Amino acid sequence: MYRIRFTTVSSVFVILALTFVSNLSVAQNQLFSGDTLRMDEVAKYVVTHNDRAAAMRLMEKAARAKIGPAGAWDDPMLMVGVTGLPTSGSFTAEDMTMKMIGISQKIPYAGQKGLESEAAKYQADIAREDTRQIELDLASAARNAYLSLYYRQQALNFTKSQRAIQNDIVTASIKKLSTDLATQADVAAAQADLWRLDADILSSQQEIEASFNELYALMGQERPAFFPALSEPRFESIPKNLDAWLAVAWDNYPPLKRSRSQSVSYFYAASAAQRMRWPMLELAASYGFRQTGPYDPMTGQVTKRDNMISFQAKISLPIFSFKSQNKMASSMNAMRLSAEAESNQAWRDTKANLQTLFSGKDRLSQSLNLYTERIIPADEDAYKSAMAGYASNKVPFTSLYSYAMNIYRDRLAANQIAYQLAQNMVQAGQYILNPDELNTTDK
Repeated sequence: MYRIRFTTVSSVFVILALTFVSNLSVAQNQLFSGDTLRMDEVAKYVVTHNDRAAAMRLMEKAARAKIGPAGAWDDPMLMVGVTGLPTSGSFTAEDMTMKMIGISQKIPYAGQKGLESEAAKYQADIAREDTRQIELDLASAARNAYLSLYYRQQALNFTKSQRAIQNDIVTASIKKLSTDLATQADVAAAQADLWRLDADILSSQQEIEASFNELYALMGQERPAFFPALSEPRFESIPKNLDAWLAVAWDNYPPLKRSRSQSVSYFYAASAAQRMRWPMLELAASYGFRQTGPYDPMTGQVTKRDNMISFQAKISLPIFSFKSQNKMASSMNAMRLSAEAESNQAWRDTKANLQTLFSGKDRLSQSLNLYTERIIPADEDAYKSAMAGYASNKVPFTSLYSYAMNIYRDRLAANQIAYQLAQNMVQAGQYILNPDELNTTDK
């Protein structure tokens, strides 16, 4: 008997199930519309509730929090002290003795703080793209799990349909045996094939049971007592032509956006390092409190002393740090060029992959249409004609059996092609779907 073969996704299930720890109580709650699972609902649920994605969102939040500090000025310096105090400790003996309070502030007039803030913004964008990539990976894993389960169920339905056909063949062969128009071997062969289909059904049911358990483990849920129905996978959100695929991938694909943000971040970091070679300006101001002088017995008066203020502008020359800052700027520029080269290559790879996926989609669609619209209907017509011929002793048992098996073989082949087509679309979705539409948590 022909059995459909599926690409295993067990390793994906295990990895993602281990990274997902859920504290949700869902035993009595319906999370999906009605009693039907839908592929996009499953993907959104996994993305929204998976702890791995939640951890990446927290990393993104931490990166956003660094933007403000990166562009902030240095804190002002407060100065408190005494100047001109003689060794005797008297505050009135000398005219220049005073208590002083002052403040100083470094002025980043070169603009390096603003450039560092811009670099931090793009670093936060990089963290966001890392989060979006994780969300896409989780969504693709959920979709592939759903597809495997759905098309296994379809294969089971085809096996059950084939069993009904085989049962008709058994009935017809027994009827002909009673009139000595068929041999006992024909009946035994037909019965053996019927039982073989029964064994296939049991095996498929066990595979479906395991797939259901794995799917609900991926979602972080206890599997319900019943098997909900699965709606047909749909891909309406994916554009219909290649140019649209490329345009959307340029806007949405996280690795492309990440490499572009990385390049810009390095540009601002290099510019900030270059500005650090400029002289540094620091402004300072102080206020001195002077006490009144000693009593003058000649005049009978106390000497009055005015308080004093001072202002300073300091310029520090980066004589020793100039070389290190210059090397830092050169390093950042080299990393920027590296990021640009990586971005260009990533775009070429993306275009090539999308072109392959698009052409594969067209050919798989054409092949599927041939099976569903021509080959399988022709198989069914041939079987009906052969059954009529077998009943009238015009068609031998072996030919009837061959026609029946053609239906089974071609239905399973069409199901396999449909599965491959759906996998193709999921893989294309990695490039062109917007993961922001998958996550329903508050960002």
